[in-house]
Amino acid sequence: MADEKAEGRGAMPWSHWNKADKTLLFAFVVFVFSICVHLAYRGNVFAEGFLFCAEAALVGGIADWFAVTALFRKPLGFPYHTAILPRRRASFIQASVTMVQKEFFSRRKIFHHLEQLHLMPMLLDWLGKPETEAQLTQRAQHYIRDFLLRQKPEGQAAALAEKFRQTIGQVEPEDVFAACGRWLQKSGKDKAFLFRLSVYFTRIVEKEETRAQIERLLERYKEERVKTGWDRVLASLAEAVDAVNLDDAAGLIQKQVLSMLRDLGTEDSPLQKQILGLIYEKAAALNEEPAFHQFAHELKDALLSELPLEDVILRMLGAVRQHFSEDMARAVDPAEEDLPALHSQLLEILRAEYEQGLRLMQEDTELRLAVGHLLYDLIARSALHAQTLVGVIVKDVLSRLTDEQLNHLVYDKVEPDLLWIRMNGSIVGSGIGLLLFILLKLAGYGYV
Repeated sequence: MADEKAEGRGAMPWSHWNKADKTLLFAFVVFVFSICVHLAYRGNVFAEGFLFCAEAALVGGIADWFAVTALFRKPLGFPYHTAILPRRRASFIQASVTMVQKEFFSRRKIFHHLEQLHLMPMLLDWLGKPETEAQLTQRAQHYIRDFLLRQKPEGQAAALAEKFRQTIGQVEPEDVFAACGRWLQKSGKDKAFLFRLSVYFTRIVEKEETRAQIERLLERYKEERVKTGWDRVLASLAEAVDAVNLDDAAGLIQKQVLSMLRDLGTEDSPLQKQILGLIYEKAAALNEEPAFHQFAHELKDALLSELPLEDVILRMLGAVRQHFSEDMARAVDPAEEDLPALHSQLLEILRAEYEQGLRLMQEDTELRLAVGHLLYDLIARSALHAQTLVGVIVKDVLSRLTDEQLNHLVYDKVEPDLLWIRMNGSIVGSGIGLLLFILLKLAGYGYV
């Protein structure tokens, strides 16, 4: 600081003195020396001129030291029109704010620099990078996930239930049954169903209890058929000669049923094809019946009205939200960890939409111009808002500074210039002193 460097120099080493202080000290030494020369050589014109110039140089150096120091402090305690910066700090701060806003962040300069920028080529180049695409699609997926998690589950459950009812309400039951039949045929699930059905019934039929039950059925049938006298006589005669053995008949029927079941479970066997053809034929006929049509629609409407879809979906969403929250607390992406197929599919959809949007922006001139104008407007508005914000920041920072800190801030930025002002005071003073001495001599005046 000028004041710190101008006062208390007696306690400071010579190496810490700046050029202006050394110049002023040199002018003082020269002045003392010029007095000695003048006293030794009275009447000598060179001694008089030397003293005149040394005096002018010393006065000029002291005057400029006083002027520079008065900007920041009160030199030698002089109170009048000194310490200008601390006294005018409010005006200085406001001037600094105005300079920053009007000069550095002026509307003209802001718009001039924006006009020099080629925003759309820069944007398209940035959007075309693979890492940009990956980052933006990932952020979009996270935004969708966070947006859904922030929604109220009751509203989501009601919306999903209503959407489900609307979708199912538009579906014709006959079309669903026909589509299920086509799917069973195409996927081979019908044959797999008959195979499992044959395995299940085979396990039941091959049991001894089944054979015994068949035998009891045969006995009941025989008793129902044998009612007249002649029938009883013939039945008794058949039993006497062992012509009818119900135990063997039951075993034979059991074997025949097991054989049919094995044929039914064998893929593309004649029996299996016959049974499947019969099932599809009867199903198609049933699907065209008006009574079945009415029954299917009544069943669909009853299910849609009676099913507690809201409660089911609400519990499901609650469990999903809790699980997702636990995964996010562990810094794990829940969709990627628990639903990898859905996560990959969603990423593929986002990538496809991203590429489509980028392609449209590259090919559609009107869209590119619209986006460019939007970017220009956003950046310009942001820069204009920054103009006010920068002014507020500058004012707040400068207002927090003490007088000492403010002096240091200003002085440190212009110290070389201020030092040269002080040095120029001595240099210019000596030059002006020499010029005045010459003029006085030419005018015939002496120097005492």
